[in-house]
Amino acid sequence: MADRISLRPQDQEAGQRQFELAIPVRELSAWNRRSVADSLARYLCYLTEDAWSIEFCQGQFHPKSSERQQFLDLVPDGAPVSVSLFSGGLDSFAGTVAAISENRDQHYVCVSSVPSPRQESLQRRQLSAIRSALTPRTLTSVRVHSHLNGTESRREEPTRRARGFLFLSLGTAIAATLDVRRLSIFENGIGALNLPYERFPGGIANSRAVHPHALKLFQKFVSELHDMDFSVDIPCSYRTKAEMCLHPGMEKLRQKIGETFSCDGFPVRQAKTSHCGLCTSCILRRLALQQAGFADCDSQGYLVDLLSFQPGVSPGRLKGLFAMDWQVGRIVRALQAESKWESLMKEFPELRDACLASMNMKNASESETQLQLIRLLSKHCAEWNSFPVQRWLREQSKAA
Repeated sequence: MADRISLRPQDQEAGQRQFELAIPVRELSAWNRRSVADSLARYLCYLTEDAWSIEFCQGQFHPKSSERQQFLDLVPDGAPVSVSLFSGGLDSFAGTVAAISENRDQHYVCVSSVPSPRQESLQRRQLSAIRSALTPRTLTSVRVHSHLNGTESRREEPTRRARGFLFLSLGTAIAATLDVRRLSIFENGIGALNLPYERFPGGIANSRAVHPHALKLFQKFVSELHDMDFSVDIPCSYRTKAEMCLHPGMEKLRQKIGETFSCDGFPVRQAKTSHCGLCTSCILRRLALQQAGFADCDSQGYLVDLLSFQPGVSPGRLKGLFAMDWQVGRIVRALQAESKWESLMKEFPELRDACLASMNMKNASESETQLQLIRLLSKHCAEWNSFPVQRWLREQSKAA
């Protein structure tokens, strides 16, 4: 909430905000340890690139109606439980399908943040289809409505970098009630790394919600708070979005792929349109589904359909396409060097943090982690260079 209502300075040099928060809590003794506040502040600082100072105080709370209710028995027997985030996007859909396809004999709890009725409806329909097609032991959807009232009359900070904290917190809270010490996030490796599309980015708009280093810091915070080990797992962190979609289980649900959403601006404010078609998230989605053989399942609902090569799109609106192509060019040049990893880190210094965090989270060696990241980036470049929208780039280059 503080992130959304606090506008960043227009001057990028003064872009860092200073937050001083006093947060009332029920159990002050659990929160009022320096290690808890410090680990939370470090996490939020990395996530949002702002300075955070947090103090906890004793709150006076009247029990909510939900707190007076008995707990819902989400797990009716002693079978293993998997708790994961479910946004309704293509990655969470494909990851959930893969997980259930490979192990139906356990309980799956999917936790969703619900900012709008349209998003909730699609989340419901997707999970209902997965439940019917794959028949897991149980598949429970836990949806938490999260939105601010009265936002129409107030300017908000558009980057919303703290949303990652909200989503992770909801998933962790549900996992804790079930005595599960692991939260799964189904995100492709390219999206998790989220390397910058500019050589000298301001950094503010480049989300770190599921970056491995951010997740490592979040794990540290939760472990400090609960006095126990807690882990956040990204099972697909070394796979491209296309590789996630290539899982055999997706074929059973191909008709539901079009109901997933990926656009940075979802929902697009136009009838029968879910995607703008031009943001980097939309382009990566089209790339993945085209590579995985599902392009026919996702041909509708784009404000601009790049795969139809529709004319009249100005070069300015193709900024995301040019940026992604330029980024791939940087990666390819680095991979052509004799020392691939050192060259990649010169191009993208943030890969060092990603490598170290991934080593820690997956208990792997440095050399093994580097090879996995190199393979991931190589695969992404190969997919990109076979993508039909290269025709757009060639035509725009000739026009220039």
